[in-house]
Amino acid sequence: RVGWIRAPAPLVSRLARLRAVHDLGGEVFSQLAAVALLRRLGDVRAAQVRTLRARHDHLCAELRARLPSWTFEPALGGQTVWVRLPRGDADSFAQVALRHGVAVPPGRSFDPAGGHADRLRLHFLFPREELSRAVNNLAVAWRSYRADGRTVSRHPLVV
Repeated sequence: RVGWIRAPAPLVSRLARLRAVHDLGGEVFSQLAAVALLRRLGDVRAAQVRTLRARHDHLCAELRARLPSWTFEPALGGQTVWVRLPRGDADSFAQVALRHGVAVPPGRSFDPAGGHADRLRLHFLFPREELSRAVNNLAVAWRSYRADGRTVSRHPLVV
């Protein structure tokens, strides 16, 4: 348990006294690891930024190549890209995508007013290969999607 608190000095002092009385101390190994990481924070941050930037750019390139009718703006920060579907709604498409092996959160889930019904939130935390596979599966799902939420069957079921 390594952590920090940001509070007025009297509160920090009081919490430190309470911890000393009620806690036998923090684990030394975790504290040493935190100190070592803090010394390298700039390097760790720079490496993470490079990784995320490369994954972001890869996701954007895959979307442009495989789903050119979808629109989006590259992310200016964070770990997600918001895409706008050209038709239908994100809730019903998310169900189709799930049947194709990709879980994507519809935009309405992130809007307390219920907006963004035509948007999906795609994150770029996965390695390139997984991002490529996900976009490929989204493209397959999109080809089978109808705006009424049903999927188009290429092989009709004979009953």
